[in-house]
Parts: sequence; C-alpha cells; structure tokens
Amino acid sequence: MSEDIISKAEKLPSIPFSAAQEYSEKSDRLVEEVNLSISAYPDINNIIGNNPRSVLYDNHNNHALFMSNIFKLNEFALMARVIIWAYRTYHSRGFSLNYFPLAMRTWINAIQNNIEPPQANQLVAVYQWILENHHQIIEASREDLDAPLFVDPKWQEIKESFLEMILAGDHKKALNLVDESIHSAADLEGFYLQGIQPAMYKIGTLWETGEISVAREHLASAIVSRVMASLYNRFILLEQTKGKAMVTAAPNEYHEIGPRMVADLLEMDGWDVDYIGTNVPIHELIDFVVDKKPFLLAISVSMPFNLDYVREIITDIRKNPLIKDTMIMLGGHCITTNPQLQNNLRADGYGQTAKEAVLLADEWWSNA
Repeated sequence: MSEDIISKAEKLPSIPFSAAQEYSEKSDRLVEEVNLSISAYPDINNIIGNNPRSVLYDNHNNHALFMSNIFKLNEFALMARVIIWAYRTYHSRGFSLNYFPLAMRTWINAIQNNIEPPQANQLVAVYQWILENHHQIIEASREDLDAPLFVDPKWQEIKESFLEMILAGDHKKALNLVDESIHSAADLEGFYLQGIQPAMYKIGTLWETGEISVAREHLASAIVSRVMASLYNRFILLEQTKGKAMVTAAPNEYHEIGPRMVADLLEMDGWDVDYIGTNVPIHELIDFVVDKKPFLLAISVSMPFNLDYVREIITDIRKNPLIKDTMIMLGGHCITTNPQLQNNLRADGYGQTAKEAVLLADEWWSNA
C-alpha cells in the first residue's frame, strides 16, 4: 500500500515556484489561522488524544515548513512517505485518525482565505489529494516498518547488549561494554556501523510506534554521544594525509550522532576534519566555509522540513567564487530514504551510510 500511495503522489502536477513562494511567505499567517480554527473545534481534546496544545502547534509549524519545501522542490514522493510516517507517529501518541482530514480541510480554508487564485487552487489540489487518499494512507501507516539494518553475526551480541543498555539508561554498562569490545580502529568502525547505527535505528522505530517516550529516546541518544566521545581519542590519526573536510547538520537539526560518526570515520581515514555540530546559522556556516575553504562539506539532514535550509546553503556556496568548487555531500535519514534529493538540491553526492560517505570522499579526493 505504501508504494501505491507514493506512486500516486509522484503523478501530482508540479507547483509553480511563485505559488510555493507565496505559501512560504504567508506560512506564519496560515499557521496562526489553522491553530485558532482547530483549537476552537468542540471535541479538540479527544481529537488530539489529550496531548498538550503545544504538540498540536509544533505539528502545524513543522507542517508549514515541510509543505513549503515540498512545493518548492515538487518532491511529492517524499511528501507521501512523510505523511504515512505522521499518521503512524501521531496516532501512536493518541491523536485520532480523524485529526488528519480535519487538519487538511483547515489548511485548505486557510490557503483560500490568504492566497489568491490561481496559486491557491494549485496548492489546494495537493491537500485535496491527501484528503482523497486518507483511508489508503491509514492502511499504509499500519504496515510493518522497513526491515532493520543487517548486522554481521560477530557484532550481533554486542549490538543487542548495547541496545538493552541504552534503553535502560545505563551509561556505565554501555561504557564498560565498549571498553571491553573495542581494541582497534577496525573495531571502532565496526561498532559504529554494526552496533550504534542499527541500535539507533531500533530506538527510532520504538519512538515512532509509541513504545518509548521522547525522554527515553533522548536519554539513549545522549548515552551514545557519551560513548562516542569516550572512544574518540583512542584511534584518531594525528597525521592528516588528505584534505580539509567540514561536517555539520542542517540548520534546525538536532540529530548529532550520524554526522559525528561521519566526522570521526573521515578523521580516522586521514582527513583534516572540522566537525561543527548541529543547528549552525546559515550565514555563519557560509562564513566558516569561506574562512576554511574545505575540499569537502558534508551536511546531514534528518527532518524533511529543513531541506530549504540545505538548498539555501548549497545555493550560497555555488554562487560564491571563493568556495563554489567545494564538494558537497549530503546524508541523514531524509536523504538516504529519498536519494533523488541530492540532484534537486545540487549536491555532488550522498552517503547511504557513514562508511559509504568516507568511500565517496576518498573517490573525490583521488580524482581531484
């Protein structure tokens, strides 16, 4: 069912950039109207499962950012995947499935009240498509999630133990486990790819289906960050045999584990790496790129509503003669599940995994 919905979405007509731009410029007004209208709905507490209103409002803010990106990029397959995810995730947290058609109708009214035809009609057609496919989206949201990442049998026991420890919030046991298991650079790479990556995939799935809370997911992520920090100084090469690489996450991103993993593996591979973390303002990131002039800039984007920031970064780099030749690599969940975005965003390539990111970087360096 998921593939059927995605295939149907890909046939939606493109949105002209002028309509996408007007939606983006008026998004604050649209969000305000949607918030007021849905909050006044008589049965709203039952509709949102007695969640705090802040959850509702955050969803509407993120929706406006997300749809703005979809309209600008005309990436309707991505839209369908995220809508299926939203149905599954919000329903697992108590939202009624009736919330979604209510929300879509409210967005339609807000668009018609604030945007003139023909732009409004073009935007509304997409929301109408979501309404028309509501029941099929419900069925797709009930399907099993993607199969977990394959884990080499030699790492299976360590991965399972590590997952159990971070779910339990036991950072001491997690640190002891890596002390006993990681003895070389090859071990560290294996643990990153065969231990941390599949464990965090499972954590994400448990959060998405409502089996663990946001707090528990954040605790697990924090423990992983502590473990990675404890391992960093063991195997990072002092000698740099390759060029300058810069690794960051998109503005408004707070998922740090993936890009940090890429930064560590690049450094072990001989790159001179600046890891600048998450949520760096665009103008400051560009200034830093101009100052450092890296051969490679790797950007992680997990949340699809942050794609516009990535496009702005790449556009600014491409038009700046001082840094226009910087090789730009994308990664993160949003990109690896929608690899066609690399072309739409004018990146040079993407890494499906941290290991593939390093291999691609090496290929670029060898061909430079």
